[in-house]
Amino acid sequence: MRRLKTGLLGLLGGVWIGGAAQAATLPGLTLVDLQGQPVSEAVLVLEGAETTAPEGEPGEAIVDQVDLEFVPRVAVVRAGTRVRFPNSDDTRHHVYSFSPAKTFELQLYQGNEAPPVEFDQSGLVVLGCNIHDSMRGYIYVVDSQIYGVSDAQGRITLPAYSEGSADRVTLWHPDMKQSMSLSLSDLRQAGGETLEIQLPFTLPETEPEPEGSGLRNRLQRYKNNGD
Repeated sequence: MRRLKTGLLGLLGGVWIGGAAQAATLPGLTLVDLQGQPVSEAVLVLEGAETTAPEGEPGEAIVDQVDLEFVPRVAVVRAGTRVRFPNSDDTRHHVYSFSPAKTFELQLYQGNEAPPVEFDQSGLVVLGCNIHDSMRGYIYVVDSQIYGVSDAQGRITLPAYSEGSADRVTLWHPDMKQSMSLSLSDLRQAGGETLEIQLPFTLPETEPEPEGSGLRNRLQRYKNNGD
């Protein structure tokens, strides 16, 4: 696996692997922090890229609310996507955003009462709850057809895209002060089928949550045991 480091100026290298005629792919990517720890919930967008298969109109996405958290915490959607915000908690939530890309408010509600919200402008939308200040979520709205979010192991695999349709790569994570961008013309042949990219920050240390300490687990124990 080849490792690439990033700094304030952005990505220092990359891989371009040509596929069949009229198509190109990037290798499997793994994103890590400065300590080599895998970075989940990182967004990678191949700006301007078009899929090699016909692409339909933007559909619907779901950002749920479970145990006083947005699930997923980080979502990526195409511009024009309608997002539903079901409330799976036993308490009401009041979802809002003041972000320039989308300002909206869903006043106190439970279950599936809230109407979907259309995200029609690209950019980062930060979500909050007017009742629970600790709740934070992020919707990254893109114009590109090729994008992904890293999993728990920091991995992202992107589908093939039309060769020549993309012009740059954008990387973003909630712990980054700003997104990073580089031109695809700056990418150099690094070899191999996978690529490890080191992002310019260190993940905060977290202590594992004791088993059964989540709000939903506590409620379930109360219902089962009456205590």
